[in-house]
Amino acid sequence: MEVNLATGGKSIAKACFVTTGATAPFEALIESVLHPSSIEALQNAGYTHLLVQYGAAKKLFDDRAKIARQSLLEHPLKTEHLEIGGFDFSLDGLKEQFQLVQCSNGVVISHAGSGSILAALRYQVPLIVVPNTLLLDNHQDELANAMAKSNYLLRGDVKNLAPAILEAENFKQKMAQFPPITSGKHRETKSFAGIMDEMLGFVE
Repeated sequence: MEVNLATGGKSIAKACFVTTGATAPFEALIESVLHPSSIEALQNAGYTHLLVQYGAAKKLFDDRAKIARQSLLEHPLKTEHLEIGGFDFSLDGLKEQFQLVQCSNGVVISHAGSGSILAALRYQVPLIVVPNTLLLDNHQDELANAMAKSNYLLRGDVKNLAPAILEAENFKQKMAQFPPITSGKHRETKSFAGIMDEMLGFVE
């Protein structure tokens, strides 16, 4: 099911946008967000639209989304109906998707690539980052844990996203400003690269 912003021209009440990486998609994240427990958590939190940037994993997304949609029809919850849509790659970037989340008081779920994290945080929206723990050296996990500790984002577990989805409902109230502004006479905004270096301990 290809959609434009996953709306199909319909009104958006609350949107969850998932980005898994366009060139080397995080397939386990696609499977996790379309798992029954994640779908149920999204519905219980009042989401009306789930939009997944699946990158090169179109077949996997189509197969899992078909199962999820069928389950929604066969076992409807007494909550908002959830529309599920996806797309491969947008030449225009993800600005519209982040704005959609921002305007609908929704959430972004992202792989732990620094570029995707930075793009989402610029919109000051609740962000759930899901590291790929199978990667060598696992700097993604270190970065996600460090930024979660500072309340910039929530760290999600690819094996069970439901708790993070539900926690995101109250996270906006305590979410730290990003990028942070340093104190002192000459207040400056730290760069993302500087923050990452500081988080991971690469400071002189």
